Amino acid sequence: MARAIAISSAHGKFVRGAKSYLDEVDESRRVCNKVASYLRAAGVTVRGPFDDDVSRNVSANLNAIVNWHNRQSRSLDVSIHFNAFQKTSNPRGVECLHKTQPALAKHVAAGVAYNSPLLDRGPKHRTNLRFLNSTAKPAILVEVCFVDSRADATAYNEAFNKICKAIADAIV
Repeated sequence: MARAIAISSAHGKFVRGAKSYLDEVDESRRVCNKVASYLRAAGVTVRGPFDDDVSRNVSANLNAIVNWHNRQSRSLDVSIHFNAFQKTSNPRGVECLHKTQPALAKHVAAGVAYNSPLLDRGPKHRTNLRFLNSTAKPAILVEVCFVDSRADATAYNEAFNKICKAIADAIV
């Protein structure tokens, strides 16, 4: 079990992420808050959620998020995001990005898919993401679903609590 986790939402108030059927910034904040409440209920120490309400460009936003995480006393860093590709009515699914945490990433994606109608896209090893490269502790970046998939947006809205609980359970 993670002794303490630091959790942050995607992008920021002024550096918006993807938007279509869902808004990445608004929904990642919503997920962060709910996941944090489930983690706390399970006895996990939670740092955050951190939401960037100050940065005005991508570089400042990434610096703010990474710097906040690195100031925390924690054993795991978690960032909540939503994916985008192209507008579709078809399902796309959940995936969890990692640099050094393949088992945890697999567990998170599988847990979300098992507890919702979202497809399991599985863990994705990434070495080109600032968050995964620059946080000092092990880290995962959860891509909850695709904002531009009508099927994903519907599944997400219908299973919101189950999705958040699955993320928390996988971390615990």
